[in-house]
Amino acid sequence: MNFTRGTLTIAALAGAATLALAPTATAATTYQITVIPPIGTVRANNLVTLGALVTPTPTGTDGSTPVELEITEPDGDVNTRSIPLTLGAGTAAIRTHEAGRYSVVFTFAPPNGTPAEATAQFDVVASSGLGS
Repeated sequence: MNFTRGTLTIAALAGAATLALAPTATAATTYQITVIPPIGTVRANNLVTLGALVTPTPTGTDGSTPVELEITEPDGDVNTRSIPLTLGAGTAAIRTHEAGRYSVVFTFAPPNGTPAEATAQFDVVASSGLGS
């Protein structure tokens, strides 16, 4: 086979264009969690709503991964919950059992992205005894 310089140049340019236009391997998405704390005064023996917002909005299998909550009560008891996400956001209703400071660790560990973690604390006051 006999190739001319013009043919080899065209072949080299076509190969370079193919490599330039080829899809590149994408790095895992780095997610962040924004905690949505309880609003107002939180009383013991009531329900409180905690929320999480994961950004950027997870898609594909990452989008079906829940945020895991680990709640530490003032007496040291630890409870866990899962928050399913819808468009990157979700909430969970938590019952507060006693007055004091609660600590919550939010963890998002998607299969294709970099895990994210956020923490929050909130104070609970004693119940007034009315309607609780």
